[in-house]
Amino acid sequence: MKFLIHSLILVVVTYAYPQNLGFEIATPPSPDYSLINDYASSLRFDKDNATISFDFIDEETPGTISGLDFKIDFNPADPENASFSGSALVETLDTDNFIRDGHLMWAKFFHKKKYPKITFASKQVVSFGTNIYKVIGNLTIKGTTKEVIITFTLSDKSLTGKTSIHTSDFGVNIHDERERNKLDVQFNFPIIK
Repeated sequence: MKFLIHSLILVVVTYAYPQNLGFEIATPPSPDYSLINDYASSLRFDKDNATISFDFIDEETPGTISGLDFKIDFNPADPENASFSGSALVETLDTDNFIRDGHLMWAKFFHKKKYPKITFASKQVVSFGTNIYKVIGNLTIKGTTKEVIITFTLSDKSLTGKTSIHTSDFGVNIHDERERNKLDVQFNFPIIK
């Protein structure tokens, strides 16, 4: 019984007052938060000032499209779990020529009445080095869906992207030859600090 009481006292003293016995119980090191990426969570983007512009290469015609409605869930520290989706209104196509813009609304081209929106939904996001990301997804124009790859570059102010498509792949045949229907598209999504 005496032995049991002495053992119990030793256990209590050892765990309650380890410093008094000349040793310390090791504690796990705290995490080094300085190594964590500066981006703690998904970035927030300024929808009101986001832009999509394009260049119709064959005719050297620049333009814009607006009526943007998008959702970007993007944390640069975790690109594999990012997602990009959104739409733009066909009726907002603007090439700075109201006659041409009116023709683009016809059924022969974008068919605004039947297909009022152009949509995009990502399937995968891959990091390609420092601040460069490839967003692979489905672009739907005039009821036709094709896979496209948008290359985005991240800066402290915005996420900018670019891709090239051929409008004829989506049933919008400005010219008969596919190569003459090439469109370079640029995206600019300002970051909210």
